Amino acid sequence: MNDILFGNNNRTIIRRLSNCYFKASKSRNVIAMIAIILTTTLFTTIFTLGSGLLDTVQDQNIRKAGGDGQAVLNYISDDVYNDIQGNAMIDRIAYTKAVSYRLKNPGLEKWRSDLWYMDDTALEFARYEPTTGHRPVAENEIIADTRTLDALGVPAQIGTPITLTYDMKGNEYTEDFVLCGFWETDSLSNIGRFIVSKAFIDRHADLLVYTYPVDNDYSGIVSAYIMFKGSGDIDAKLNRLLSETGYTCDLMGGSPKDDNYIIARVSPAYQGSSILKNPSMFIFGGVGILLIIVTGYLIIYNIFQISVIQDIQSYGQLKTLGTTKRQIKKLINRQAFTLSLISIPIGLLIGFLVGRALVPFLMNGTIYTVNAGIKVTINPVIFIGSAAFALFTVFVSVRKPAKVAGTVSPIEAIRYTGNDMPAFRMKKVVDRKSAHGAKIHRMALANLGRNRKRTVLVMISMTVSLVLFNTVFTLSSGFDIDKYIAKFVNTDFVISAADYFQFRFETSENDLSESFVEAVRQSSSFEDGGRLYTSRMLEESFSVESEAFGGYNTDEDGNPLVDLYGADDFLLNNMEVVEGSIDWEALKTGKYVLLGVECDDNGNIIDNPAVNAGDSIRFHHIIMDGLSGSEDGEYDFMIMAKVRINENTDTTRSTGAARFYMPTENYLPLCDNPHLVSFPFNVNDGAETEMGEFLNSYVENIEPNMDFDSKETYIDSFDNLTSLIVTIGGALSIIIGFIGIANFVNSVLTSMITRRKEFAMLQSIGMTGNQLRRMLSYEGFYYAIGTMLASVVFGTLFSMIVVRGITNGIWFFTYRFVVWPVLIVYPFLIALTVAIPAVLYKQITKTSIIERLNERTRI
Repeated sequence: MNDILFGNNNRTIIRRLSNCYFKASKSRNVIAMIAIILTTTLFTTIFTLGSGLLDTVQDQNIRKAGGDGQAVLNYISDDVYNDIQGNAMIDRIAYTKAVSYRLKNPGLEKWRSDLWYMDDTALEFARYEPTTGHRPVAENEIIADTRTLDALGVPAQIGTPITLTYDMKGNEYTEDFVLCGFWETDSLSNIGRFIVSKAFIDRHADLLVYTYPVDNDYSGIVSAYIMFKGSGDIDAKLNRLLSETGYTCDLMGGSPKDDNYIIARVSPAYQGSSILKNPSMFIFGGVGILLIIVTGYLIIYNIFQISVIQDIQSYGQLKTLGTTKRQIKKLINRQAFTLSLISIPIGLLIGFLVGRALVPFLMNGTIYTVNAGIKVTINPVIFIGSAAFALFTVFVSVRKPAKVAGTVSPIEAIRYTGNDMPAFRMKKVVDRKSAHGAKIHRMALANLGRNRKRTVLVMISMTVSLVLFNTVFTLSSGFDIDKYIAKFVNTDFVISAADYFQFRFETSENDLSESFVEAVRQSSSFEDGGRLYTSRMLEESFSVESEAFGGYNTDEDGNPLVDLYGADDFLLNNMEVVEGSIDWEALKTGKYVLLGVECDDNGNIIDNPAVNAGDSIRFHHIIMDGLSGSEDGEYDFMIMAKVRINENTDTTRSTGAARFYMPTENYLPLCDNPHLVSFPFNVNDGAETEMGEFLNSYVENIEPNMDFDSKETYIDSFDNLTSLIVTIGGALSIIIGFIGIANFVNSVLTSMITRRKEFAMLQSIGMTGNQLRRMLSYEGFYYAIGTMLASVVFGTLFSMIVVRGITNGIWFFTYRFVVWPVLIVYPFLIALTVAIPAVLYKQITKTSIIERLNERTRI
């Protein structure tokens, strides 16, 4: 209001003055632009990494789920599909019908392949649209993915004849097809697909009758993938859809015994990734943004502080001409805005490219795979958010220098140096007497106290970099490879039939062969191992008389079905007891069983049935005939102990029933048709490579139906994770370290600019140039000492409180306090902080003492 009343609110003049100041400070502008570009680059990199992670997770989750679609109805009939498809809530619905889950062609033993029909929407959702050729139309036309064709030994060429042998409703059929199209196999897929035409399923309609509830046969089942209209809770939409059409599912409290029960679920791709639900991801993101704001503030603040120091007398002169405090602030803010307009777009481009390049490294630390492709869209939110944060950082940084320039009076401006506060804020100066004289190192220490705020800010800037650098190594050294690997495979190798590793043990026609086991045992690399036996639930099964195992499928009497295993001593000895104790002699009597419990990643029990060690339990042996069966005996056992099991070495990997274990010799007599599931084993130290080569050769050349798994697969994954931490964290700490050093250079440069006349006066009374250089080097040394002390204190607190707290939730992390990385950096820090002032001194003091005594602060 005062500006307007006095008639000096001249925006045009302010704009011209701002442009003049901007053009007169080219070197300073370059430094400021670099700082803003660097800050914007960091922001954009963080936003691009986050956006790329979300995009890639969403894309890969859709592909892992078998295709798009917010909800999936599995194992339904055509009648159910017809009841649901016309509902007004549905935007799009995909129709698929299974022809056969059992293809018997040579070459498909290790690559599971199925035969399906899919409509156009389903092909689009599943990304099975042929990239070469066309969709099947004629009865004998078929399309497939390239890996399946390669496994079958069929060239990917249009018109190639394909003969398939497959099982349907228990009968074997052989059919001749012509390849009319194909697509590249998705790298995330662990299953192949042959897609037939509508004409084919119409001709075989009498065989593709829906009989799944009766015989558990997949031929003829329909799966529907649904996209709903609008947004909102997908669980609620699915429940409403089923209610309106007269059906129920697990989500609605339905039971398989209900006549209107169907298997329906929300697609995992739309349930939200564990990455997104993990609060540590948001904590890291928030800490990253805060670090960038702080470091950006430190360097931009220092640059504009230098600007104000250099131009302070000009601002004082403007105030004598009637320029107001508000106008001077606008003048400086306009310069900052002009620099931002030039710098921020450059930083956005560089940050997006850098972030896009770093997304693969970030993905290596997750359950998602880089080989499957990285998806980073040009999302406007990335650029809007980054630009907003960058502008916020710039104007927060400029606020204090602009306030100083606008507040200082014309008289104060003449003598303002940046080391002293303006007169209206000056405190009483206390004279100090010293008995030690003017020692160089004491003068240097006193100089740092002349502007304590700037000294502290510089130390903070360099300390942040050192703390982050130390944190990177704390994280990378704390990831425990033994814990990580033991989660997946707790033995060196596991051998089994190829179907076992394709998660189809229950429907497989192959067991692990004794010849493969004996070949391994005869190897000079072999140390020890053990067999795992069980029955196939479709052939014979076991149930228990206990309500503690509710929620599983039941026999005709309502008793829960369970998995009963026979395990050799090698496997039993590897199981960790979590309740009770094992008396090995008593266990061998055949009167006891061990109950396996399910645990989360941290080893905490998450499925602990309400039975205890010492309880008795009755097992029923059932010979299966389809979904029904006849009892063939009952056995009473006592639960000796509860044990923690490994999913990948102690189970069939394919069922969710309760698991009981007993010695092999006690188990085999109970079972009419026992199946050898797997043979986990260890090798002699250093023999992993030799055994791996032997197994590769064996399954390639001798028994193609067999396969194996090893620790090496997970070691590579672990190495990728640790390299991720070192790469991204190291790069960020180096960038922040560069900003810290830049702040130190700015601080020293600011000090020298404002003290040129002071240096000349000291030299005029006898101080030599060498003594001045020593004093400045001492100042740099004190900066280093202060930074080192701060980094030790805050680094220790940050590591033991923040890092330790966050990593407690990482199941394969073992916290270890680490300090050696910063100890290595300290000598380099001292060298830099001592050398830089001496180098800058040479550039500042090229003029003579007389010239420096006669000049003003501005240069």
